[in-house]
Amino acid sequence: MTSPTVFISYSHKDEAWKDRLVTHLSVLQQEGILDLWDDRRIGAGADWYQKIEEAIARASVAVLLVSADFLTSKFILSKEIPRLLERRDKEGLRIFPVILKPCAWKHVKWLARMNLRPKDGRPTQGGSEFQIETDLTAIAEEIAAIIWPTVEIPESERYIPLGPEKISLAKLPSTNPELFGRDKELERLDEVWDNTETNIICLVAWGGVGKTALVNTWLSRMRLDNFRGAERVFGWSFYSQGAAEGKQASADQFIASALKWFGDLEPDAGSPWEKGERLAEFVRNQKTLLILDGLEPLQHPFREEEGRIMDPGLQSLVRELANYNPGLCVITTRLDVDDIKDFRGTSVENKHLEYLSDEVGMDLLKHLGVKGADDELKQAVREFDGHALAMMLLGTYLSIVYKGDVRKRDRIATLTKENKYGGHARRVMESYEVWLKDQPELDILRMMGLFDRPAEGGAIEVLRAVPPIKGLTTKLKDLSHEDWRFALNL
Repeated sequence: MTSPTVFISYSHKDEAWKDRLVTHLSVLQQEGILDLWDDRRIGAGADWYQKIEEAIARASVAVLLVSADFLTSKFILSKEIPRLLERRDKEGLRIFPVILKPCAWKHVKWLARMNLRPKDGRPTQGGSEFQIETDLTAIAEEIAAIIWPTVEIPESERYIPLGPEKISLAKLPSTNPELFGRDKELERLDEVWDNTETNIICLVAWGGVGKTALVNTWLSRMRLDNFRGAERVFGWSFYSQGAAEGKQASADQFIASALKWFGDLEPDAGSPWEKGERLAEFVRNQKTLLILDGLEPLQHPFREEEGRIMDPGLQSLVRELANYNPGLCVITTRLDVDDIKDFRGTSVENKHLEYLSDEVGMDLLKHLGVKGADDELKQAVREFDGHALAMMLLGTYLSIVYKGDVRKRDRIATLTKENKYGGHARRVMESYEVWLKDQPELDILRMMGLFDRPAEGGAIEVLRAVPPIKGLTTKLKDLSHEDWRFALNL
C-alpha cells in the first residue's frame, strides 16, 4: 500500500530549516506512515513544474514553512498556494502552516485563518535548541496523527485527544440517552463532518421530535473518537428560562462568552455585526465543531419574516460561516433559517426530521413498558403520528397508570387540533391532569412547566417558599420533606 504523501512548500532560502523538519518526518517515513516530497526530489532534466503539480495532486497533507521569504515568493504565492487552497476546499487536503521566522503573517488573509504551528504562530527560530527540537517533534507527531486515518490502524487511535480547554459543551441541555429511529440522521451528520463542502447543517423540526437528543447522541459518539479531528468543540443552547413573547431577543451573552472562550482579548469591542464577524474568524481559524441548539427564540415567528435571525451579531456569524467554514456548524431549530437560504444546496444543508416510523415507535413503546399485540401498538403509534415526545409521554403514562396496557389508550383525552404545535403531547398531559387532580404531583407538573430545561434546586425552593402561589403551589405548602421526595419520585 502506498503511504500518504506529505508535500513540503518552502523558500529555498529556508532550506536548512526544511532539512531539519525532514529529519524528524523521516522517522515516520521509515516506518511506512508517510511519504515525503519536496522539490529536491525532482531529477535533472525533468519537467519540474509538472512534477510539483503531480505531487500536490496526490498529497494528503501540505506543510508550509512560513517566513518573509516564503510570503514574497512569486512562484509559491501564484502557483502552489492557489492549487493547495483549491484542493483543501474541494477535497479536504489538510494544510499545516509552520511559522519559521518572525514575519507579518497576520496580515495575510488566507494564512491568518489557519491553525498555525508552533502554537499561536510563535516563530520556531526564536527557541533554544531544545525548544526547536521539541517543536519539530510535536509537528511531526501531529502530522502523523492527521494522516493516520488513511493508514490501517484501529479507529480509536486515529485522532489526538483534545484537552478539556478545547471543549465547551456544558451549555447544551441534557437529554434522554436512549435514541430511537435516527440511524440515517446520525450517518448523515458523520458524512457532513467529513465533507468539506458542507459548512452548516440545520436540523429542523417542531418541539419534541428529538433534535437535541439526536445531536447529543452524535456528540457522544464523536467524543469516543476524540471528535474525529476537530480542533475546537463549542456548544450553546438559546433556550432561556422564563422566556416570554415580546421579550427582547439577544445573543449578546452567547457571543461575549464565545469570543472570550476562543481567546478574544476584547470580547466587548465593536458593534454587534463586528463581534459576529470576529467570532466567525475565530471559529474558522481552527477546524471547529460549533453547535447552536434551539435557535428559534432568536428567529422571527411571523410569516412575513419567518425564520429570519433577529440578533445582528448572530446573523453575521451564521452568514459568515455559511460562506466559509473549514469545520462544521450544527443548528437545531423549529424554523428554517431564512438568513442562509441562498446557501442551501451548496454549503448549507437543511434537514427536516421526520416523525418516528411505525416500527421504531413500537420499539419505543415496548422499551417504556407498554404491552399488547403488535397491531395494537402500531395503531397507537399511528394515532399519535409517531411524534417522539408524545410517544414518550404516552408510554410512560400507560406504564404507570394502566400497567402498560396499550388498549387503555382510549382513555386518553381527546386529540387537540394543534398537532403541529404539540397537540399530541398536550393530549397525554391532559390525561395526567385528570389522573392527578387535587394531588400535589399536579402542582409539581405545573411548576416544572415554567422551565424549558432541567430546573435548578434553588429555583424550585423559591417557588415553594411561603406564601403559596394560588393555582401553582397551593397543594405543596403542607408537604413534609418525606412527602415532597415521595411526590417527586412518583
